[in-house]
Amino acid sequence: MQFCSSMYIHQIKAIWVFTLLLISSISYTKAENALPVSLQTFLRDIEMRSDTFVISWKKHAVDVRGTLQLPVYFKQEGQVAELRLIPQSPSEARTVMIQLAEHLDYDVIEELMFVEGGYFRCKVRFKDPISSDMMKFTLRIKESEDNSDFRNVDIPLFPFTYTRAFFYVGEDDMYVGEEKRFELLTNVKGNIRIDGEWKSHDGHLDYRVVMDGDKTYMMLVPSEVGGWNFSIQLPLKRPSWDPQTGLISYVTYTPEQQLNIRNSRLTFLKFDQKELIRKEGVKEGFEVQIDNHRNLAINKTYRIEDREEKGGALIAELFTVRRLSNDKVIGILRPYDFHRFSDGYLFIKDGDQAVYLTNINILPEAKISKVMTFRAGGGSWSPQVTVYPGEVIDVKLEGEGLETGNFYFEDLEDVSPDTLTKNDRVANFRIKVPLNIRKSSLMIYNDKKPTGFSLLVKEHLIPREFDFVYLHYGDGEIAVNSINTPIFYDHTIKNIVFSFDHDKIDQGTFLHGKQFLELEVRFLGPKDELLEMHTLDYIEICPGESSPRFTYYQSNSCNRSDISINELFSRKTHDLPVWSKIEITLRHKKGVYQKDGFSKKMQILLQKRSTFDVDLSFPTGLLIRKVGDTNLPNFGGISLAMIAQVSFYEKDKMRKLRPFKVGAGFLAQNAFNFNPEAERDLALVAIASVYPTTRDRKLSFPIYAGFGFFMYESRFFYLLGPGVRVNF
Repeated sequence: MQFCSSMYIHQIKAIWVFTLLLISSISYTKAENALPVSLQTFLRDIEMRSDTFVISWKKHAVDVRGTLQLPVYFKQEGQVAELRLIPQSPSEARTVMIQLAEHLDYDVIEELMFVEGGYFRCKVRFKDPISSDMMKFTLRIKESEDNSDFRNVDIPLFPFTYTRAFFYVGEDDMYVGEEKRFELLTNVKGNIRIDGEWKSHDGHLDYRVVMDGDKTYMMLVPSEVGGWNFSIQLPLKRPSWDPQTGLISYVTYTPEQQLNIRNSRLTFLKFDQKELIRKEGVKEGFEVQIDNHRNLAINKTYRIEDREEKGGALIAELFTVRRLSNDKVIGILRPYDFHRFSDGYLFIKDGDQAVYLTNINILPEAKISKVMTFRAGGGSWSPQVTVYPGEVIDVKLEGEGLETGNFYFEDLEDVSPDTLTKNDRVANFRIKVPLNIRKSSLMIYNDKKPTGFSLLVKEHLIPREFDFVYLHYGDGEIAVNSINTPIFYDHTIKNIVFSFDHDKIDQGTFLHGKQFLELEVRFLGPKDELLEMHTLDYIEICPGESSPRFTYYQSNSCNRSDISINELFSRKTHDLPVWSKIEITLRHKKGVYQKDGFSKKMQILLQKRSTFDVDLSFPTGLLIRKVGDTNLPNFGGISLAMIAQVSFYEKDKMRKLRPFKVGAGFLAQNAFNFNPEAERDLALVAIASVYPTTRDRKLSFPIYAGFGFFMYESRFFYLLGPGVRVNF
């Protein structure tokens, strides 16, 4: 009869719980949900597909505190899902450029693309859908090629799953006041919200959920004799969701089980407090309430020992003060040793005779012996207790009694997930350091009392890429990090100046702090001989006023002005000869940063487009046709030419000549032809020639073409032919 009534009561409770969940759940409507306004012009709908779920924005979007969110199903970390964007018109959609931006919450494993079915599709893998806050997709959209800028549109996500939890109590009986631990198994790891607090189940038993390592346990302490059917409600981090009704639930229930609770030979008296903290050096006892019993004497001291037989270890003494109207007794409990529920029963003794049973946790005061820190990507825990503004860092406290400690960090935000370990020996926390933190030392407190341990705040010292350093050499300014090739310059370099964009060093929440640089400059002559060099081995560049830490970077050594190279050198840049080189090395100072900094080598070459020289050559076999002649010309003999001509260099190549020249000068026709019938004359000529471009050749064989004027015959002519060139 007791079993049936229990079942009936449980069914009534289940109906009430379901009704309350239905009333308190987030509102749901079957009317079509409108897409974000910025997407309505070219998208008709958004779909998420995972396993057997096909979820549509228009049909299923959930209203969470006034914001529509797209439901996303997952059952584990690394869940893969497909995102589909359904355009208004597939033909017009081909002209739209759309991308799915990278995000910390997911990896894009298949890029967004337009498929023949007339929609955009991509695949993503969610990294940690349980712990991620404010999950969203970010679309980068450009609707025409004329518009060079992408605009970002966010799609808020509503992750859900179906969590089942189970623990097996077995067929063994339990006894009143006895604590039992059972492993709690679940199909979605980490989704049970764990607070470690004791809760009562219909007055029959107390329970709580705790973490030990990477496993979850259910702790049960029966408090009433009988056979009870029970199912325990567990809160969830990510809810379940019914696409048909829109019902959302943040709880799950363990399957119903039967528990047989027996009474021990001795009467069990329960304390109103389950845990007491024994503090060293404190002699005063704790005021407690314990169950009343007709044989429990008032104004009497009872011993509390850890075994029923004589000679048990003294754990505490209980002095009874008076009875209360609620069938409780007020007493003073003075603990002398530590005890845990799991250690077994405690025996209340009158002298050496055990008269009652009880159980209580008597725990040591939380004491920290060591503080360790861990950063993502850091590899392992470090004894360094340094933190930096704006960062999120894991902190591990080691000691004893830490499970009962109420720790908090001065001026820091605790963002610890429920899955972090916290037990008697270790307590893990995840903290966030505000960007505007003012103090240099942050105390760790336990119940508003200093623990003697603290965290040290230091400014960021992260080498930043040289996008904040600009080089000026006469052709505008250029960011140093964008210089990847030698710079050829064909004008006089009046000066070389380095300037700094201080506001670029710290941008938003990405802080780098002061930049400590070294600058080495060398002047090299046309033959690579060293003309002069200079090194600035200490340049301190501080972030600008846009940085949230600007006030804390101020120092007299911060460099706020530009660096002029001509102020460092006795030889000036405008005095350097053509084809000189200016070699510049900019690097982060070694020994300042925890990791290697950046180094950039730059080279500026003073080039010229052309050069002037005088060539002496011996044209041979020239074809000379005089203006007005109708006969074919004959090949001439060896002539002598002295030409003043201009040579041209290839652009952006070191002293690399082009294969042609132009010039003017004198031509002695047949100067070395001693045939009496040979025509000899002196001419003024304008000649273009094609030369071999091999460097440092004294003897070469060019080809000439041009025109001229014979001075003795007073006639114009054209010429074409080879020659022998001697270069001085």
